[in-house]
Amino acid sequence: MRRHKIPIDKVQEAFNSAIKRRDGRCMVRDYEPCCGELECSHFFTTGASPALRFYPMNAWTQCSKHHQRHHTLWKHDDPWNYKRWIMLDHFVEFDWMYRHRNSFIKYTDELKAEIIRLCNADKLDELQKLIEEKLRRI
Repeated sequence: MRRHKIPIDKVQEAFNSAIKRRDGRCMVRDYEPCCGELECSHFFTTGASPALRFYPMNAWTQCSKHHQRHHTLWKHDDPWNYKRWIMLDHFVEFDWMYRHRNSFIKYTDELKAEIIRLCNADKLDELQKLIEEKLRRI
């Protein structure tokens, strides 16, 4: 029986939904009021740090206004608000992610299916351990 490939977009959708359920509000913002829909935002971008794409500590919710501002600040090399927040509140996780930001994980269909299963069950702690284990093997 031939299996269909699991598109990365489907995995990302499950992950983003789990992060939004975990946080439930705009976690990283500046002093301006929130507005817009709640979105999943990655500290280390998915393109530059693909191994951290589904790492729960690399993703936080932001309203669309603050999410856009975060990306604008990154473009101008001044992500101080987001970086300050993550370093103050989650320094150990930030340090671990910084050391693994250039790593690579092969997202096989089996791994993608497991990530979807964990996200749909809101088992983000188990997902974090799974990603950490994959990166330890590199």
